[in-house]
Amino acid sequence: MYKSSIRAFLVAFISFALSGCLPVLFTGAASSVAILAKDRSAGEAASDIKIATAIKASFVRSNFTRLYTAIKVDVIKGRVLLTGMVEKEDDSIEAVKIVWAAKGVVEVINELKLNKKGRYFDLIQYTRDMLTTSQIKSQTIINRDIKFINYTIITLNDVVYLFGLARSEAELASVASIASNVGRVQKVVSHVRIQPVAGKTKRGTKENSTKENRLLLEQKDEDLGQDEGAGDEW
Repeated sequence: MYKSSIRAFLVAFISFALSGCLPVLFTGAASSVAILAKDRSAGEAASDIKIATAIKASFVRSNFTRLYTAIKVDVIKGRVLLTGMVEKEDDSIEAVKIVWAAKGVVEVINELKLNKKGRYFDLIQYTRDMLTTSQIKSQTIINRDIKFINYTIITLNDVVYLFGLARSEAELASVASIASNVGRVQKVVSHVRIQPVAGKTKRGTKENSTKENRLLLEQKDEDLGQDEGAGDEW
């Protein structure tokens, strides 16, 4: 019942957003629902919010207000994804340095792109990207095999970035497939981590599951300190 209510609320939420009639007042409410429903503990969610807030505040304190407005910061379990357009390569480097300085950050994924048009804001491209993201979200919401709330979906210049937690490789593949088949999407880049649902492991496969988890942890250790985006692509 609870999941159905959330699903119904978010379907209505995105429908209003697509029509352009959504009051700003609803933004906070939707964020609260998303935070509570993600596969993270309350402590992890609070820590991620604290990290994101600290990063944004550091952008302002460092006199990089242009970074504050140009860069989207998403944090899940200490992993930070940066997306957006910057005017100079130095801005991207500085942004990554600021992020690493924030307490609690375990990984920085840099998907910042250089805006070859300088400060020019392409409203048409921005609108198209927003529409693409909305279409993908709408399709994941109605798919009962996808826990849509676990995913952050961002579109930048017709490239879709997926971030978050997947319950299985099959679920992630479904989300990627939906994204790759929407409109003008040129590429789908995934920075999603697989996090199997507790209690779903079949009897007799505990050892294999342990090995899988160990491999994931080893991969995570190898990834720490990597600033450049190097996600899976579809």
